[in-house]
Amino acid sequence: MKAVEFRVLPVDGGWMVEGPDGLAPLVVRSGGRAEAKAEALAKAMTATGVDVRVAVFDQARQPVGTKWFWAQERTSRELAAA
Repeated sequence: MKAVEFRVLPVDGGWMVEGPDGLAPLVVRSGGRAEAKAEALAKAMTATGVDVRVAVFDQARQPVGTKWFWAQERTSRELAAA
């Protein structure tokens, strides 16, 4: 399965969390807050069984960091209940 990616990018007046297709971008004023939101979204998505990458860019749109969040393994009982 392909990993999902969230990107934290600068925009006029703040920072944007850009997610996979189908998710609307989220814009906040602080880069730290945008990164925290991206990480929270990534952690939530791991429960669906996908790996998630959060890529962070600086104000010049140069990459400055990447964090991986690995899919949570589910027991057969959890899979049967889903």
